[in-house]
Amino acid sequence: MNFKDLDPPIIEIPAHQTWHRVQRTSSRRDSVRFKGYVLAPLGGLAGRFDLADEPTAYLADSSETALYESLFRREVRSCQWDRLTQRSLVSFDGRASLRLADLRGLEERYPVLQSMRYETSQKFAQECRQQELHGILYASAQHAHHSCVCLFKAGMELTKKLASFALVEPDSGNLLKSVANAARGSQVPIVRE
Repeated sequence: MNFKDLDPPIIEIPAHQTWHRVQRTSSRRDSVRFKGYVLAPLGGLAGRFDLADEPTAYLADSSETALYESLFRREVRSCQWDRLTQRSLVSFDGRASLRLADLRGLEERYPVLQSMRYETSQKFAQECRQQELHGILYASAQHAHHSCVCLFKAGMELTKKLASFALVEPDSGNLLKSVANAARGSQVPIVRE
């Protein structure tokens, strides 16, 4: 599967779309910090559309979708309390329109787009980057009828951090409402050890 064969629609998401992501509250020594994003180190290639030579950020169209995609995935049997206390839900605003390859709806013909075989989708992401796109829009595999976006560095440059909320309130230990909703909806228990 390559860009030419797949021939995805190229769309522009207008400015001021709000996107959400779950990320570490404090960066690690090897984390990439960029414009409010705390990202995995370069070269790890652990995500579906990761690039070897530049950071990528995964965001979702709702806070619950961001939580389903990151902590309450289908295959997860439990969520550790410590993971929640180390993370925040961060919202970003698209300050300008984003040019994206739109993969939504192509999963029926190309199930590899939602598979765990990331080499194919990472090669596709590299081709999208060569097309000077800002990222890739795709259907959430974890939350039906919702969308996610993978932004390349050029796309992240067109966003601005709006807000950040700890998943667990430090003083009270209360869960953020969207965390409680995602835990309830996924039926993934939160466990303390």
